[in-house]
Formats: sequence, C-alpha cells, structure tokens
Amino acid sequence: MKRGLRAYSGADKVYLLTSDAFESEGIELESDLEEFGYMVESRLINAFDLRDVVDTIVSIAKEHPEDYLFINITGGTNLVAGGATSSAFFIGATPYYVLEPQEGTENIDDLVMELPAPTQPLTFEVEGLQRDLLVTLGNWADEGRTGVIMREIGEELGESAQKVSYHVDQLENRGLVERRPSGRTKHVYLTDVGKLYLQWTGEK
Repeated sequence: MKRGLRAYSGADKVYLLTSDAFESEGIELESDLEEFGYMVESRLINAFDLRDVVDTIVSIAKEHPEDYLFINITGGTNLVAGGATSSAFFIGATPYYVLEPQEGTENIDDLVMELPAPTQPLTFEVEGLQRDLLVTLGNWADEGRTGVIMREIGEELGESAQKVSYHVDQLENRGLVERRPSGRTKHVYLTDVGKLYLQWTGEK
C-alpha cells in the first residue's frame, strides 16, 4: 500500500477496504497513513462476496465524479483483486499492483505496475425508451423475475415487440442485457454490467 502511494504522490485521500478478519490491521494502517498527511477512510467489505466488493468501490467512485481514481489490487483474496479490477474498468479508474522487491534496490517505478483500463459502459448515457426498458428489467430482477420475452416488455412499456427488439439489440451491444435462447423463444436478461449501470446512474 505504502509503495503504491509513493508512486502516486499526488493522491490526497485513501480508501481502505478491509474485511472483519483484518479490521485491526486496517486501523493500524489507517493511523500510519494519517501520520503521512493522507485523509483516510476505511470501508468494511465481505472479501468473499464479489458483489459487495464491486458495489463498495462503485459507491466510492460516485462520491468523486470529477476525480482521477487509482485502485491498488495487491493483496487480499483473489476475489477481491478480481472485483477491484472489474470495478476499475467500469468506472474508468487505473488499476495497479505492487511487486515485492527482490534485491531491495529496485526503483519504485519498476515495482508498481499499471494495468490497461478501458472504460466500460458506466460512462455513457442510456436515454428514452432504452432507459425505460433497462429500468423495467432492473425492477423485475429485484422481484425475482428474470428471463422475460419481448412481448412482456412491450406490454409493460406500451410498445411493439419489433420496437422493443431493436432497443434490446442496442442494449445488448453495450453489454447491458443479453438474450438467451429457450426453445424457439429468446429470453432477455439484465447483465451484471446492466445492474451496475442502474446503480451508477441512481436508478437503484
């Protein structure tokens, strides 16, 4: 953690994600970082719940919409590292990890490795009928209703199945929904990225 912060010396606030099992270590690290002049805030996470990891990081990003964010994926469970990396892609942050020094003489820039971070759909706007469609699927998913057909969506929104199909195509191209065949019929599902988009835009 400290090596990573040395590499990104312009950082002024640090969020520590810690589990119950390592809460005391998190408190100790928080105190150390505050002595170095950082503002520090800890958030408890379930290190074995991918959704909790992603939701926590996305909620932090929403508090800093104009700031440039870095995510240190070093340490923790593999699930936490995976969730942190995925979150970085969703919110346009830079994920990085820190190598252990082998000889003790390595330059800090050689130990801190950035990962490429393509920005994913949370940065674009979904408007009009597509947003209505996405929100409807999200509400239904919350009720446990998934895998709906075009006709059901059309009846709910008062639109033709053909028009609904066109907009489902657009949402599927953005990775927000997916269609899975079931016999002769294709059923529409909200993807995890779609769920994150709804949370990011305040619909959830």
